[in-house]
Amino acid sequence: MLARSALLLVILTSSAQAAAFDDLKGYLASCLRFEMGGSAAQRGTPLSSRVHDALDRCSDDVARLERADGRRLRGDGGISPSTKEVIQSVVGRGGSGIRNVGY
Repeated sequence: MLARSALLLVILTSSAQAAAFDDLKGYLASCLRFEMGGSAAQRGTPLSSRVHDALDRCSDDVARLERADGRRLRGDGGISPSTKEVIQSVVGRGGSGIRNVGY
């Protein structure tokens, strides 16, 4: 009985943590989409500049996600794989200069 209770507690806790982590990723993606939408004057600027500006304005959401995901990618300025995944999902993986954007 005790083992079942412990197992149930672990399952419920891990699913709640996963949902919270997914929420953090969603908050960052929403913030980046909003900030990169920008005004008509901003749309003419290079993608790398818009990404950097958006990341600066969404720094609180980036920091929360970074704290939640302890892994780091050395080649990308020390960001976590989760943060990189969110940025790529918003900006797009192909062409468009994404490889030239330093996070």
